[in-house]
This record gives sequence, structure tokens and C-alpha cells, in this order.
Amino acid sequence: MYSEENHIQERRQFVRFRVPFYLKCSSSKDAEEISAMAKDVSMGGLKVVLDRALDVVPENAILLSFLLPSRTLRVSGKVVWTKSYEDRKEAGVCFINIPDDHKEDIYNYIFKYYREELTRHWWNNKSDHG
Repeated sequence: MYSEENHIQERRQFVRFRVPFYLKCSSSKDAEEISAMAKDVSMGGLKVVLDRALDVVPENAILLSFLLPSRTLRVSGKVVWTKSYEDRKEAGVCFINIPDDHKEDIYNYIFKYYREELTRHWWNNKSDHG
């Protein structure tokens, strides 16, 4: 049986870490930024939970600002899927040309604040790819 979730998991190429990141998101450079939370992240993309509806649909570009303790990382992404709820919207986002130093900052954040998530993948041989 085909399901959207299984299809997305089959296309994942990177380990997905269940680590919350505070974000600001906008649908274009001139649009107002809204607060959001990343539910999980990989080197290829993330699942974002928006605190209110942002006009995002699959294939649209989205601008993300990762609010790390040491600095803010600004990255572009493409919306892959969306799911709407009464009080929020979730979206799967694929990064577009994320710089290597941003990847390193994201990894270092996970290592510093969520080391148990790295350990879970390494020692338990879990393969949550994304």
C-alpha cells in the first residue's frame, strides 16, 4: 500500500535527528517572519512546525533563520510537503545549497546540547534517515 510518509522515508538520504531548533520563517524576502520550531533536522532538510499559518505550499521557496545560541543561520529551502491542523501547519523542507559552515554549526549544536540523540543513532544503530 502506498503512503506519502513511506514514500518520503524512502527518498531520505541523511540521518534525521529529533532535535528542536527555534526558527524564524518567511515565504519571501519581503514577507513578515513568523516563529517556528523544527521538529527534526538532517543535513538535507527538516520538519518545521509553524505557530500560525504561513502561506507555504509544496514546491514554494521558504527562508529559514536558525536561532542558535552563538549566531543566526539563514538558509533557503524548498517546501516538499505540508499538513494543516486547526492550530498549526507542518511542512517538510529540503535545504537549497546550505553552506558547509552552516551544516557544521547545526551538527555542533546537536553535539553540544543533544548528544544523546547522536548516541541513539550510533550505538542503537537506528536508521531514521532524512
